[in-house]
Amino acid sequence: MRIVYWARLQLAKALVIEQLGAVPGVELVIAENPQSLLAAMPGAQGIVLYDAPPTEARQVIEALRAPGNTVRWLHFLTAGREGFDAVGIPAGIAVTYAAGGAAPAVAEHAMALLLALGRRVPEVLVQQAQGKWDRTPATRASSLEGKTLAIVGFGHIGRELARRARPFGAKIIGLSRSARPDPLLDEARPLSELHAVLARSDVVVVSIALTADTHHLLDRAAFAAFKPGAHLVNVARGGVIDQAALVEALTSGKLGGAGLDVTDPEPLPAGDPLWACPNLIISPHFAGGGSAATLARLAGGAAENVRRYVAGEPLLHQVSA
Repeated sequence: MRIVYWARLQLAKALVIEQLGAVPGVELVIAENPQSLLAAMPGAQGIVLYDAPPTEARQVIEALRAPGNTVRWLHFLTAGREGFDAVGIPAGIAVTYAAGGAAPAVAEHAMALLLALGRRVPEVLVQQAQGKWDRTPATRASSLEGKTLAIVGFGHIGRELARRARPFGAKIIGLSRSARPDPLLDEARPLSELHAVLARSDVVVVSIALTADTHHLLDRAAFAAFKPGAHLVNVARGGVIDQAALVEALTSGKLGGAGLDVTDPEPLPAGDPLWACPNLIISPHFAGGGSAATLARLAGGAAENVRRYVAGEPLLHQVSA
């Protein structure tokens, strides 16, 4: 059975090639670019791939819709697939994804950002570069102990974040559509109560999937509801936040600080007003990186689903078809 791996990113690439190639009964074809992917699709049954910009995703989707297409399954190594969803994956194509594969690393990065904001690390680094000993940042520092942490989107990343934040002594509120109780949470609230929860949270971490319903979930009205001086961390997708409203909240002082691993657009243009905002940390969308365990989970999960597909067994983490 022919399986194509579209290796457009380096994320877990070597391990994915190694593990997919070891699955019995698989003819593995490695495509490095859209052109080689399209050339390899005729006769293939499945594609292991990452999300892609809509322009590239559209080429793949058009090939999936073409007469004679043999591909019946897509397995995404990325948690998000916004580029493909924007174009529209055809009905009848099974879609699976790497559920929670990078969640521990992303949660760790979220903790790093919120701790750096609270302990005024950016200010201290500026002073260090200046060779300056000044304890003034200590008057603005904060601790997680006794504070309220809201996690907007309590899925795989949200749970891993709660697991890491619990020992710091914070009260943790999880926001989700189901509001299902969890031992890691002090409170589980429905997403409909977002503004009420923002009003009493000292720290807010966004880890919710970007959909049509969550686009600009944090808009001007949401920022108006924030507790004054609160900190915000986003490790979800840039489009979940109205960036113009975020700039206003930071420059006005309504927000005490923000840490972003994602922006809209990416890369963030050099002249974007966000760069000049006070009390802001921006990392270039690498929260899921730096973990050998993450790479092993991504590659292992893909290989297990390929094995299941070849064997005609139910696929793991299937979201459609």
